[in-house]
Amino acid sequence: MNHRTTIIVFTLFLLLTASFWGAAPVAAQQDALTMNPSELEAFMDGMMAAQMTTNHVPGAVVVVVQDGEVFFAKGYGYADLESLTPVDPQTTLFRPGSVSKLFVWTAVMQLVEQGKLSLDADVNEYLDFTIPASFAQPITLKNLMAHTPGFEDSGEGLFKTNPDEVATLEEMLKNHIPARVFPPGEVGAYSNYGTALAGYIVERVSGMPFYAYVEQNIFAPLGMTQATFRQPLPPELAGEMASGYNYVNGGYVQGGFEYVVAYPAGSLSATGLEMAKFMTAHLQNGRYANAQILNEDTAQLMHSQLYAPDPRMDGMAYGFFENTINGQRVISHNGDTLLFHTGLYLIPEQNLGLYISTNATGGASVPDAVAMAFADHYFPAAETAVPTPPSDFATRIPQYTGSYYYARSNFSGYEKFLSLLAPVAVSVDENNHVLVTLEGETRQYVEVEPGLLQGVDDPDREIVLKEDGDGRITLSPPIPFVFIKARWYENPNLHLLILLGGAAIFLFTMLSWFRAFVAGMVKKEKQPMLARLARFTASLFGLAYWLFLLIWLALLSDVNPAFGVPNLFLGTPDWLQSAAALPVLAGILGVAMVGWTAVAWRKRFWSVGTRLFYSFLTVWGLALLWSLHTWNFLL
Repeated sequence: MNHRTTIIVFTLFLLLTASFWGAAPVAAQQDALTMNPSELEAFMDGMMAAQMTTNHVPGAVVVVVQDGEVFFAKGYGYADLESLTPVDPQTTLFRPGSVSKLFVWTAVMQLVEQGKLSLDADVNEYLDFTIPASFAQPITLKNLMAHTPGFEDSGEGLFKTNPDEVATLEEMLKNHIPARVFPPGEVGAYSNYGTALAGYIVERVSGMPFYAYVEQNIFAPLGMTQATFRQPLPPELAGEMASGYNYVNGGYVQGGFEYVVAYPAGSLSATGLEMAKFMTAHLQNGRYANAQILNEDTAQLMHSQLYAPDPRMDGMAYGFFENTINGQRVISHNGDTLLFHTGLYLIPEQNLGLYISTNATGGASVPDAVAMAFADHYFPAAETAVPTPPSDFATRIPQYTGSYYYARSNFSGYEKFLSLLAPVAVSVDENNHVLVTLEGETRQYVEVEPGLLQGVDDPDREIVLKEDGDGRITLSPPIPFVFIKARWYENPNLHLLILLGGAAIFLFTMLSWFRAFVAGMVKKEKQPMLARLARFTASLFGLAYWLFLLIWLALLSDVNPAFGVPNLFLGTPDWLQSAAALPVLAGILGVAMVGWTAVAWRKRFWSVGTRLFYSFLTVWGLALLWSLHTWNFLL
C-alpha cells in the first residue's frame, strides 16, 4: 500500500469501510433461499482463496447463519504466521472494528425499552458535560444512530499501541468534543465520537462501565463467552487473539494489539461463532435460544429505516446500514481497525446472516467483495438496460461537475488538509454518464430521475444530488458518507497550485539570490541595505515554508511498517509543535514583505522589473498564507 493511499484509507475508513450499495426498498416478500452446504463451502473456498491471495491476507473467518442455525463456519489461513496457528471459527478472536457499534445501538434500544432513554431527547440530558449548542436543533440519540449529529471527524489518536497512553472514555469525550459543523439530521457524516458518546450515555444511565453493561445484558444472555470490549484482553482470551499483519516489501509484518480510545465504537474482540449468535438474535427479532435481548417490536423498529437522504433511496436503520442488493433488503455494518477488516450482513426476509473478518491491512475490500459475490451467486440480479437520462439532464450538468470532499472530514484542525490528498472529482462523459473519481478509481452513474443517479454497472448503487438553501451542493449515497461540492476557494487543485507553485517559486528565488549574492561578493558589489533586508526577509519566508513542507513530508513518510499508517496517527510527536510554529513565522515575514514592497516602490532601489518580481513574490507569499490558513495550519 503506497503512502498516499495509506493516509486516505486510514482517514476515510477508520473503524468503518462501507460500500455504496443502495436502492429503493423492496416491499415484496422474497422467495426463501435453499443452500447446499457442500456447494456453499466450495463457493466460499474459491472466493476466499482468490481474495486472500490478491489482497495479501493471511487469515480470515466466514460464518453464515440461516433460520436460527449456523449453516456454515470456517476459518481460512492463519491466525498467527509465526506459529502457523490456523484460524478456528470457534476459538480465534478477530477485531471487527465498527461492527462494535451494533452492540452500542442494541444497548441503547434495551434502555429505550425500559423507559430509561428517549431517542428524541437532547443527549445533554444524559451527560455530565455539555455538547455546545452550535445550532438551534439539539443532538438526539436518533441523530447519533443515523450518523447525522453534524460532528466533524478526526483520525489522530483514535488508536494507540501503548495501553498507558489510552485515556478513559470519559476523559476522551470531555476533552475532545468535535466541532459541530452541520445541523443535526441534515448531513450524513459518519461519527466515531457520536457512537462513543452513546456508549457513555449507556454508562451514565445504567450505572456501570459500557463493557460491563454489554457483558451482563448482551453477551451473557447470548452465551457469548468469547467476546469482550475490554482492553487489554482478559488473560483467558488473550491467547486466542489472531495477530494482525501488514504486507510490506514481499513479506508480512506483525502488528500489536490496537487500543481503541473511543472504545464502544470499535474495541470488540470476538470469534466468528460468537458473532453468529448476535446475528441470529437480530434475525429472530431479539431472540436467541431461550434468551430475548430485545422485545420483538423493538427489534423490528431497530431494523426499520430511520433516515434516508432522499425518499427514493435506502438509508440508515437504527444503527444498521440499509441496502438493497439484487432485490434483497440488507441491513449491515462494516468495520475496520488498522489491521482487521470486517463485514456483517443480515437479510431479514431470508433469515440469513453473513459475517466475514480478515487479519491484514490489505483485507479492507475483502468483506464487501465476498458479500457481493455471495449475493450475485445466490440472488442473481436480472439483466437491465442502462437507462437514458431525463431530457433536461443537461441543465443539471453544471451542478454535478466539479471537485468534492467528504462531509466526514476534519474542519477545525490540521487534518483538514487530508481532503487535499483525496479530492473527489465529478465529471460527465460523452454518454451523459456521471463519473465519480476517487484515488484513481472511477465509477459511472446515470441519472434515472432528476437528481437521482444509478450505477451503470450496478443499478443498486445510488447517489442523490441535493442543494440546500445556501447553495451548498452535495452528492449523498444511502450511507453516511456524503460528498460536498467545493466552492471555488475550496478547490483542492487551486490550493495545490498555490502550495506547490509557491514551493517552486521560492526555491528558485532563494537559489538565484544566493548565486547573485556570491557573485556580488566576488565582484565586491554593494547592494543598498534596504534591498538586502527585503531579500533577506523574502528568503526567510521561503526557508520557513520549505522547512514546514519538509517536516510534514517527514511526518507523513514515517509509516509504521506493522500498521501501514504514519506514526503521526498513532501519537502526536513532540516536534509537531515546530511545524505548527513555522506558518506563524511565515505570517510575520509575509507582513514584512508587504512593507518592503511598498518601500521598494517608494525608494526605487531596484529596477522596475525587479520591483515587479518582488511584488509578485509578495502576492504569492500572501496566497500561501491564505492557503495555509484555509487548511488550519495558520490560525
